[in-house]
Amino acid sequence: MGSKQIVIALAVALAVAGCATPLTTREKGALTGGAIGAGAGAAIGSTTGHAGTGALIGAGVGAVSGALIGDAMQANEPRQAAPAPPAAAPQVAVVTPPPVVVPSPQLIWVPQWGVYILEGHDIVYHGGQYYYLYGGRWYVSGSYTGPWGIVSAPPPMLAKLPPGQFHRQLPPGLQKKGKIPPGHMR
Repeated sequence: MGSKQIVIALAVALAVAGCATPLTTREKGALTGGAIGAGAGAAIGSTTGHAGTGALIGAGVGAVSGALIGDAMQANEPRQAAPAPPAAAPQVAVVTPPPVVVPSPQLIWVPQWGVYILEGHDIVYHGGQYYYLYGGRWYVSGSYTGPWGIVSAPPPMLAKLPPGQFHRQLPPGLQKKGKIPPGHMR
């Protein structure tokens, strides 16, 4: 084999080996088969005086044979399984709490005092207004929930109420008797 042919074969081998991606088993088989075939073809061709032709024929047969053998080997290589699909996002159930229903307090009519008392509270209902005693002062509102304003001159009947927590000092038998007359609760 001439030096020119050896240089060409080396250049081709270096060009293929210098690829950025790694070679597959099929490509490695084709290169190895081509190199072995070229060497064998050159050796056989040199005995007949045609080393170049023998090298080319040997390289072609070796490359095809190496590719076929490499392909068979590549088919038997273990392959990485495809990655599992991402898990589905969990369903989120948003449940709102049930509404809190606070019933309106009952009004208890106290005939001895001439007023209604809000059950469990020191709030008096008289003349369409609610009155609340706090810190020695009377406050007034159109609703038992407020807003409350200071009363400059409370109605005189409020002075007849017992001092302190008068909702706890109801006359006997009135604690659960009272009912709200129609049109009085706001």
